[in-house]
Amino acid sequence: MHFVFAVLGFLLLCAGDAQARSDAYKPGAPPAWVLALPAEPPPSPSPSPQRGSVTFLLRDMQTRVDQRGKVTYFHTASKALDGSGVEKVANLSINFDPSFQTLTLHAINVIRNGKVIPKLAGARVQVLQRETELDYLVYDGSMTASVLLDDIRIGDIVEYAFSLDGVNPVFQGKVSSRAEMAWSVPVARSFVRLLMPRNRPLRIVAHNSKMEPQISEADGYRDYRWEQYATPGFKTDKGAPEWFNPYAAVQWTEFAEWASVVQWALPLYQPPHEVGPALREEIARIGRDYTDPAARTAEVLRTVQREIRYLGIEVGPGSHAPTPPDKVYQRRFGDCKDKTLLTITMLRALGIDAVPALVNTEITRDIEHWAPTPLAFNHVLVRARVDGNVYWLDPTRSMQQGELAYLHQPDYGYALVLEPGSTALSLMGPRTGGVKRVRAVFDATDGVDRPVNYTISTTVQGDRADSLRTQLQHSRAELETQYQNFYARGYESLRANGGMDVQDDERRNELTTVEHYRIPGFWTFNKKRARSEAYVEVSEIDSSLKAPEAIGRNAPLRLEYPYEITETTEVRLPERWNIKTSKVEVHDPSFAFSYKVTQGPDSRSVLITAYYKALRDHVEPGDMGNYAAHLKQARDALGYNLYSSAAGAGSEETSSSVSGRSGLLLAAMMILMGAWLWLAMRMQRAAPAHGEVNRRLLLAVVIISGTVVTCWMSPIPLSKAVPPALVILVVMAQYLLRTVPQVPSTHLAYPWALRLYRARNGTGPLVMRSMLRKLVPLIGWFAIGTSLVKLIR
Repeated sequence: MHFVFAVLGFLLLCAGDAQARSDAYKPGAPPAWVLALPAEPPPSPSPSPQRGSVTFLLRDMQTRVDQRGKVTYFHTASKALDGSGVEKVANLSINFDPSFQTLTLHAINVIRNGKVIPKLAGARVQVLQRETELDYLVYDGSMTASVLLDDIRIGDIVEYAFSLDGVNPVFQGKVSSRAEMAWSVPVARSFVRLLMPRNRPLRIVAHNSKMEPQISEADGYRDYRWEQYATPGFKTDKGAPEWFNPYAAVQWTEFAEWASVVQWALPLYQPPHEVGPALREEIARIGRDYTDPAARTAEVLRTVQREIRYLGIEVGPGSHAPTPPDKVYQRRFGDCKDKTLLTITMLRALGIDAVPALVNTEITRDIEHWAPTPLAFNHVLVRARVDGNVYWLDPTRSMQQGELAYLHQPDYGYALVLEPGSTALSLMGPRTGGVKRVRAVFDATDGVDRPVNYTISTTVQGDRADSLRTQLQHSRAELETQYQNFYARGYESLRANGGMDVQDDERRNELTTVEHYRIPGFWTFNKKRARSEAYVEVSEIDSSLKAPEAIGRNAPLRLEYPYEITETTEVRLPERWNIKTSKVEVHDPSFAFSYKVTQGPDSRSVLITAYYKALRDHVEPGDMGNYAAHLKQARDALGYNLYSSAAGAGSEETSSSVSGRSGLLLAAMMILMGAWLWLAMRMQRAAPAHGEVNRRLLLAVVIISGTVVTCWMSPIPLSKAVPPALVILVVMAQYLLRTVPQVPSTHLAYPWALRLYRARNGTGPLVMRSMLRKLVPLIGWFAIGTSLVKLIR
């Protein structure tokens, strides 16, 4: 941290020096070879409609290459249409690298009602040290010439022209560049020109355009020109992949093929023949402590990732040339180039095959459409071969863990491997990482209408584990707050019930967090239906199934890929619940989804298992309709409704209704009815003359057995079900005893009636009499025992 503050102080000193320097820029006339264009182009037969606060009239870029280097001339004109447009056109900014470029200001004019008002002579030009990449710990030494114009009015045209002279010496005299030919806003006229010596071969590639240049030759130069009028603006929809670039552009390069880029870069990444004592000792330590090649590779990577902090000083040649390994190891900081060369130096000293690989983390696989140039890359990795396997290692990932087999390996589509014989881009794949497992438990065993304990255990692997470690290191408290707010969107009353636990399996590169919450308002009472209800969210997968903002898109929709998540949700209930099994599967070219609901083995829990896997990294605009429909199908399956009422308890899925314990109770009553019917028929056949006795006995059996079964299986709380059941049983027992004397000796129930009669009158066995006298206490104890059994279950 002290070092970062020191760098910031250094930058501020540079900024102060830059403002005072008289040689940071210079005024001057345009080069003689420049073709002068008017700020206002001739009227177009089909002008683009004026939208926004600024009309862009001219985008003019002309480049001349010679033996000395390269000069690029820029000429821009814009018209302010309202107050916001005045603010935009009155602020001019020009970026350049003073380590190899010279800035010359040619003109700053305001055109008002056809009259040209020169502004350059009186303009206050400030040259500032603007490090736009400093947030990423990259210092490239670039500067910004800033001009704030006064007295700019609505309707004014502001034009300015400047040139940049110089080529980064790291490219050893070869030039390559790219010119945009389309933008998100309409442009009245665009002009691109390239003057190239005839004796220098050039490769030209057009992107998203079939426009051919006009070519002429004069004075030993070949003159290329691309010109367009009334170029319409094109604004891409939000959420497009980074590699998606629909804008027309032209690219030129002196690198004939990718092999030429390899030949240019190889000397830059050549490990030294000898290393200093400190680095040599570190390499020897790893060699002594680790004998297995995979273990050695992992230890070298961890050493560079943790011991060498990330900071890039990319001034001039440092933009593409790495710093010597000894210096990087001694000062203990470096950028991706520095860390890669250090890693390769250490691995090769330990007998590991390792080479650099240039990649682009933004345009990724679209790089295959580029013409060969070092400017196509913004990052460098290590490609290592260990035990016959290929590994892509990133020494800048400081929080990465795991043995070599479990390391997250990035996939940027294509890489240019820097080794002799390499002539083309290499496919990196397959992609790894993005695995997530979630287990959520809603503990509602305290009863309906009581607060619920909510526990979420989340395990991530690969790059997700690396990213989560970084977040935890930055601010664990902030991360806990973010997580709580995420789940509180579904449960407003959710509160933390203890801190978050973290378990890090460094060997397998797995990170697990366990969150504890309490939800007082999990159950809500529905007055209309006279029941308590609760909704069970499947939160993590739900966030992966968000529908696109619009079906009609002009750009692909970016998807997180690779990404695979399994989310298991368990709801523990206060009593038995009968859940109908259900399963939903959704298949789409972009994702796979499944959702299954089952009943727990003890019938007192609901188990929900949801699965989502991204199958590609984007959805094409033409597939958006089917994709949105499949997302809706998947989202409709998510979630679960529980209810409990005096009439019964059960659950409802969001897509269909299923019965609760009332279904089981209904089945039991159907069985009892069959038994009662059988008993009635047998009694009628055995004693047809005793119809009144049969009816009285059957009534007693029906009421007593029905009461016991209903009390046992009812979802009504025991505190409410037992008291009326006891009253019914006592009353029916007395009713049965009064019926006993009326049973004739020829009745099939006579033996049981005789025993009860003797017990009632004290002439029966002692045990029978004792049981009869204690009938009511026995029933009470039976009810209490039943209640305890139900609570234990």
